[in-house]
Amino acid sequence: MTRKVSPNNVRRTILGVRYPLPIRIKHKSAIAMNASAYLKRIGYVGWPDICLASLQTLHYQHLLAIPLENLAIHAGIPIRLSVDALFEKIVTQRRGGICYELNGLFYELLLELGFTVKRVSGRTYTAGIGFNPEFDHLALIVQINEIDYLVDIGLGRRFPLYPLRLIVDSVQEDHTGCYRITQPAYGSFMLSQRTEAGLWENVYQFTLTPQELSAFDAMCHYHQTSPASFFTRNKVCTLITEEGRITLTDHSLKRTKNGQTYEQLVTSPKVFDQLLTDYFGMNPY
Repeated sequence: MTRKVSPNNVRRTILGVRYPLPIRIKHKSAIAMNASAYLKRIGYVGWPDICLASLQTLHYQHLLAIPLENLAIHAGIPIRLSVDALFEKIVTQRRGGICYELNGLFYELLLELGFTVKRVSGRTYTAGIGFNPEFDHLALIVQINEIDYLVDIGLGRRFPLYPLRLIVDSVQEDHTGCYRITQPAYGSFMLSQRTEAGLWENVYQFTLTPQELSAFDAMCHYHQTSPASFFTRNKVCTLITEEGRITLTDHSLKRTKNGQTYEQLVTSPKVFDQLLTDYFGMNPY
């Protein structure tokens, strides 16, 4: 006799821990996207053309306006990967998010504007551990004039200010550092960043296979609930500025300005909340 398995009993093993799969949500298309409101949110003036210059400006303006942050996770607020939920949080409520949210919504904007774009899965690298599972990271590939670009506004300091041309073994540089894409195996690519010591450090491995947003549900659930996830261990809110970067954690506020670093200790949750408001314009949950 065939035994029926309830969807609620299905589990997935991630990094040796078995987690129930989150409820699958049928993700909506860009019909929920208000491109004008989104462009206003990131301070983009005018209407973008479908060209590299517009993509670069959109990428940079996004990094200037919307932080990479995990505060909802620490407030016990579930992250829902639907266009409506992401738009409400990032554009309407003027908050940030993690890679699934930031790149997930940016995909919808680019699609609405007319860019050729796809979501791809990345496996971030952790020193001493290796590569994390598939769908650990969500990045984007945008094609302009038959040239592919790696787009990522959800990685913080480990990605440059502008998209990277998907060209193998070519060093690409901006004032944040030097980056390189290699191809360790057929169909697989590696993003690396050069350290201050001159060594190349793995960032993440990715393929060009297009993915639905729902494919990232299980790992998004993992990063919200597992004590092994980076996002559950510490609060973080980070944003680039025209002079450098500002990062707030449980322990400190660090501001980098024209190559100089200024640090302020966070001595209490009240201090954290005040710094969040003062420097990021966000109220605590």
